[in-house]
Amino acid sequence: MKRGLAVLAGVMVTAGATAAPVAVLAQDAPNFPASLEREPLITWLRRETDVAPERVIAVTPQVATSIVSTFPAGAGQGPRIVIRAEALTPETHARTGALSWHVSINADCAAHRVRLGETTGYPQRNLLGERRVLRPADAEWRSPELGTALDFAWRAACDPTFKGPFQADGATLSAEDPPQATATQAPASRETALPQPAAAPPRTSPSATGGMVVQIGATTSDAEAQALLAKLGDRLGGRPTRVEKALVGGKTWYRSVVAGFEGAGEATRFCAELKAAGQSCFVRAGR
Repeated sequence: MKRGLAVLAGVMVTAGATAAPVAVLAQDAPNFPASLEREPLITWLRRETDVAPERVIAVTPQVATSIVSTFPAGAGQGPRIVIRAEALTPETHARTGALSWHVSINADCAAHRVRLGETTGYPQRNLLGERRVLRPADAEWRSPELGTALDFAWRAACDPTFKGPFQADGATLSAEDPPQATATQAPASRETALPQPAAAPPRTSPSATGGMVVQIGATTSDAEAQALLAKLGDRLGGRPTRVEKALVGGKTWYRSVVAGFEGAGEATRFCAELKAAGQSCFVRAGR
């Protein structure tokens, strides 16, 4: 990855020098959608990923960005949203070394600004494989330009009338987020279609999905997934664990999951403690 290239979930921007790209592990050649039209793209998402089309908030020519989880405002802080992205082109994959990535975003609804947490990339679809930091967390707030994927993330957190492209009559392309430093490529000319106000996107209810969980890894071996959970030892604090089996792109994966949290706040704190100890993780709705 060239110096200055960083990845945000769902958008490509330039910034300062960042971490090296994710190492691509030996695997089947990644599959990319042949078309960004509504029906072919939805079919591809359902075949190659575990992204529910109704949770997609933006589609650019490079990535499809969707909601992982949302956290309401509270304790003097604005709402927070965790989004993820799936690469839609070989070029995006080649530049970043990642097929998927996720990032937590704090939203300032009144000032129309956001602050991004650490962007974490994965060499395989669906946040699978060895994680790698693609971009450090923001120290300052930023104001996203209207119509960009980052703007749509802010709207998903702050605007109760927002709906994603697959909740409308047809899929629309979002604008690319503008360069933050010295851009080397000009974005291709295209029309930008903003979603029209409608019903709010579905917000995951913990009670309807088994509560919030913390996923600490995924592997193609059930035994390895169990061992990853066993390594947590006393850090679990008596919380229940499980291994979730998922068929993705014709391959079986086993996801190591910690459950038993009273709410999103407790799950977030637990994940933060694990990260401080060097263990990767992210918070999501249980299945």
